Amino acid sequence: MLTRHLRLRGFHRDDRAQALVEFALTLPIFLLLVTGIFDVARAVWQENTLAYASREGTRYAIVHGASGNPIVGPCTNCVDPVSNNLSNVVSAVTSNAVGVYNITVTVDYPDGGNQRNQRVTVDATAPFTPLPSQYLLGGAFQLTLRGGSQLVIQR
Repeated sequence: MLTRHLRLRGFHRDDRAQALVEFALTLPIFLLLVTGIFDVARAVWQENTLAYASREGTRYAIVHGASGNPIVGPCTNCVDPVSNNLSNVVSAVTSNAVGVYNITVTVDYPDGGNQRNQRVTVDATAPFTPLPSQYLLGGAFQLTLRGGSQLVIQR
């Protein structure tokens, strides 16, 4: 009876070692999945923030069209007709993109002017580095997130 009890006790010790090895093999895969879920959520959040910020920049541009104060957008009598107070639009985008860094803003007037019933397009892009790439690859893998908006000048 005593030898049988010792044999069962030794069997349990081997079981614990096997569980430890299985845990050591599955833990990195589990952590990679968890960080992947966090990264997808973070990327969706940043892209939504860029879309909101570009919408606010477009709203600023349509409110300050040819009749606004200050006038924003292309004009024929300006010294620099391309960048007539467009920095205000860029400021509106960057100040509304809370938590998103290295934003590139593009402002376009597809109809060529800033008069009533003409369109304004604002695009905001920012780089996104997933956590495994940032810590394991030194940031070698990056995605470019984009948010854009197009509205019509109403005044």
